[in-house]
Amino acid sequence: MNRKIHFIAALLILFASCKVSKKPVSSTTKGTANQLNEKADAQKDLTLFFDAEKARLAGNNVVALKLYLEYVKKNTNNATAYYNMARIYFQKKEINNAVKYAALATKIDPDNKYFQELYTQLLEYTNNAKQAENQYDALIKKNPDNEEYLYRKAMLYVKSKEYEKAIESLNELEKKSGFNEDLIIQKKSLYQRMGKTDLAIAELKKLRDVEPNGAQYIIMMADVYETGNQQANAAKMYEELEAKYPNEPLAQVALAQYYLENKNTEQYNKFMQQVMKNKNLDVETKIALIIPSLQKLENDTSIERNQIIEMAKSISEESPENKDAMALYADVLYYGKKYNEALTEYKKYLKLDQSKFNIWSQIMSIYLDQQMHDSVLSYGNQCISYFPNNPMPYFFMGVTYLQKKEADKALIPLNKAAELEPENPLLYAQIYASLGDAYNATQKYELSDSCFEKALKILPDDATTLNNYAYYLSLRKNKLDKAEKMSKKSLQLQPDSKSFLDTYGWILYQQGKYTEAKDYIEKAIKAGGQEDGTLYEHLGDIYYKLNEVDKAKENWKKAKEKGEDSPLLNKKMNEGKLYEN
Repeated sequence: MNRKIHFIAALLILFASCKVSKKPVSSTTKGTANQLNEKADAQKDLTLFFDAEKARLAGNNVVALKLYLEYVKKNTNNATAYYNMARIYFQKKEINNAVKYAALATKIDPDNKYFQELYTQLLEYTNNAKQAENQYDALIKKNPDNEEYLYRKAMLYVKSKEYEKAIESLNELEKKSGFNEDLIIQKKSLYQRMGKTDLAIAELKKLRDVEPNGAQYIIMMADVYETGNQQANAAKMYEELEAKYPNEPLAQVALAQYYLENKNTEQYNKFMQQVMKNKNLDVETKIALIIPSLQKLENDTSIERNQIIEMAKSISEESPENKDAMALYADVLYYGKKYNEALTEYKKYLKLDQSKFNIWSQIMSIYLDQQMHDSVLSYGNQCISYFPNNPMPYFFMGVTYLQKKEADKALIPLNKAAELEPENPLLYAQIYASLGDAYNATQKYELSDSCFEKALKILPDDATTLNNYAYYLSLRKNKLDKAEKMSKKSLQLQPDSKSFLDTYGWILYQQGKYTEAKDYIEKAIKAGGQEDGTLYEHLGDIYYKLNEVDKAKENWKKAKEKGEDSPLLNKKMNEGKLYEN
């Protein structure tokens, strides 16, 4: 409809909606003047209305509202003006005003269904369920053949959790529309919510009577029984499904999921294999089915892991050009801890498509875990060319430089990652913690402390950050009380960590609490630090402070045997004296 027709329609509505009172025309000159003035005012008002309507149609709601408000000051009975004002306020999310003017439009012209529909919609929006119900009753009474009003009323009851009333409305609608699968399934769902399992099953039986060979209805009935905690009846449904529809894709899928939930690995694998081989199932469905299996890989036996890997492999081989199938197979290999095979598949994917960041991330993650630093840096630089605003490749590169003991080089990518402000708080905190490590290594201690403070502000209970920050402070013999509190907190979070036990013991040493320090260093050695030379060197230093020089020499010697080889350690061993930085 063009604008000209819009204006004509609006004019017709205006005339229909206005109450016009007829006055006798005076034959006097004064009467004629008054009549002319009234006509001029009416023309002025009409122009004002059209200007408001023009502004509304042009999308200039501010001007439209201003003009409408001016118009209704004198023309208080124009329902159309109030209706349009309500629509504008609704768009502006000024709901109270929208309700106010929609109510006025409906009051002035209660027979206009468009006015009533908007008012009812607003009442629903503001959760005025009872008033909305009354409005639907009025609409249904005036428009008895309009099935949509009945359906909306039913959904209103669903929203307000008046399920019995919702079912009554759906039943009434079903009488008008006849047999309707969607309505029956909705009623089934409502009965499920109400815990009325038998009534939900009765609804599904209606569908099964019409289509007795429909496997989907048996699956629905099984689901209803499971929801209603009637496991024995659910099991009967699955037995029937298995007996009657062994080659039906939908049945195979449902049975595989059923056996997975019931931890029957043998049957689960049997039906998953059937699903994978079923030519009537598309690749996307097969992918969706195997994804939950990824969560099982960490705890499954190697046989189960291999079976899941084989399933993913078969999907990939079935559709060699399907990138999603290729990515799934690579992910299954990754979570199955077959990292080299996963790398091969991820690289195949990249040859076809470089636009999926997760593929780059997995490759960099694998290389980082394997400490293949040059590969991380190579893929990191390539990834940045495709994703310059993603902080992850910069983070991977920064951590790689830290592992290479090139802290000065780590600062550039880590600072870039921080500038990009990741939405993930865990990543943001890790970036700042890594910056803390890098600045500490480059002896920029104030910046290091600042970064650790930022990391802990984001994640105050990150045990590793608490430990590292505390350890660096202890090495500098700075803020030891603060370091002791942070280290103690990290131990509360991870009490069996040898590194954390060592840090706490070393802080106690710096505080002169040598006996307590010895206990914690010994705990660290027992907690898996038997081959850690640093722990034995720390223990030797503590024994020296306790005036047990022979034990100090013995532990310094062990530290040397375990691989520690610093000038200070050699000097302590050779001279039998404690030397500290």
